Amino acid sequence: MKLEVCVATMITQAPIGYLDSLINTAADPNLAVRLCFNTPEKNLGVVGSYDHMFEDSDADILCYFHDDVECREQGWDTRLEAEFEDPEVGIVGFGGAIAHGDPDLYKKPYELTQLARSGYLSNVDDAEFHGTRFTGATDVAVLDGFSLCIRRSLLEEAGGWHPELWPPHHIYDYAICAMAHRLGYRVRCLGIRCHHHGGRTVTTQPYLDWTATTKWGSDAAMHKEGHWLFYDRFRDVMPWVCDPPVEVKKAEVV
Repeated sequence: MKLEVCVATMITQAPIGYLDSLINTAADPNLAVRLCFNTPEKNLGVVGSYDHMFEDSDADILCYFHDDVECREQGWDTRLEAEFEDPEVGIVGFGGAIAHGDPDLYKKPYELTQLARSGYLSNVDDAEFHGTRFTGATDVAVLDGFSLCIRRSLLEEAGGWHPELWPPHHIYDYAICAMAHRLGYRVRCLGIRCHHHGGRTVTTQPYLDWTATTKWGSDAAMHKEGHWLFYDRFRDVMPWVCDPPVEVKKAEVV
């Protein structure tokens, strides 16, 4: 089984975010790494970058990480590979929610809040701030986009990331997890010790003005219209709820 770390970034000088932490904590000394560099002048966005790396790679498992993810657990790749020994597992991430979507979704008029996730689990430094600290492994409804390790066959069946459809850097985590459910794959949260520093590229690097170059018009429009698009496209698998893991006494699921 070949794993490949895939990172999209706008940082063009070493070090590339916290990439070294992923490499140095891996059990495999020859862990493959693929980077997609973006600039304000030529920016594929997250979704376009991810699709480009998928098309360019022959790895069995593509591990997409934000460039601000710092890994603190030795042998994280070994734990990850063990999850994918089950052919039903399509996506594994380091933070995810047990439930995605209001129970009354599609039963009453649409509101953005109906797409909220709940029962969030992770093992990041400030896990309790976001939800419940979790060190085990469990099925979840949706993963957070900071880490998305995806089986190649899932992406092939899905036809890739579809940057022509989805906003450049919103809703892609929702969409790929919903697609996994549609295709019959399991989505798993693995409590790897790590930290997502949050927004490093966006807040510290020159960032593309999407209003001038895309159909979305603004970041706010991307957020609003992207969620509506997701709502409309995944009626067959939303809402999605998983049983709380045994290790979590009572993860709150609304």
